[in-house]
Amino acid sequence: MMKIKKIHIYLTLVLLTFGFMISYSIQFTKKTPHSPITASQWEKKQQLQEKIIAEQLQVQQLEEQLQQIKESVSEFESKMGDSQEQTKGVMQELEEVRMWVGLMPAKGPGLIATLTDSSNVPSSGNANDFIVHDDDIRKVVNELFAAGAEAISVNGQRLTANSAIYCVGPTVLVNEVKMAPPFEIFAIGQPETLYSALNMPGGVAQEIKEGSNIEMKVDKKENVEIPAYAGDSQEHLKLLDIREGGS
Repeated sequence: MMKIKKIHIYLTLVLLTFGFMISYSIQFTKKTPHSPITASQWEKKQQLQEKIIAEQLQVQQLEEQLQQIKESVSEFESKMGDSQEQTKGVMQELEEVRMWVGLMPAKGPGLIATLTDSSNVPSSGNANDFIVHDDDIRKVVNELFAAGAEAISVNGQRLTANSAIYCVGPTVLVNEVKMAPPFEIFAIGQPETLYSALNMPGGVAQEIKEGSNIEMKVDKKENVEIPAYAGDSQEHLKLLDIREGGS
């Protein structure tokens, strides 16, 4: 860009110089007294006129070159503008991907679903029927994702495409992190949509409360904050690439 500007300035100065020379030559010719001239003087006059014509032609050519450079600069600036817009679009897409894979914190409206072990365990009952299991958490998480949740965490652990929720004995692990009740599931998305998805008749909330005998509470929130994925980001992206068919 700097090189183009230098050429632009140079050609402008050349045009001004030639213009001055032509103007001076014409004025000089006009001021020459109309007296009888010799063959030598006539020849010089002819040479001067030819030089003026040649200089005028050169000025015209330089003006055409300058116009071409101006057009090239305009085209370059236009392409630069398009490139900046494309770069902006790519950066926005990259940010969305980073958000989707959990590499960036997220915040926005959504809800918090809390799963708690039952507070009323009959003495004759099986205690395992009254505690939160990995399957209960997965049901809630899957329903929220299906309803359009943009980001979800369980007790502060951001869920990604590679997250695992499973039990080892009575202990629930999320992203290989051991957890204990209550289990707070944060979800970002349209609060009404997410809430309705969980609480529809015969839906997840009803199934968990009636089938698992555990306690579940769902609260809509104007602002929910979810941390970034805390695991190995490089390994996470590598696994994503493999799952999507990358090399």
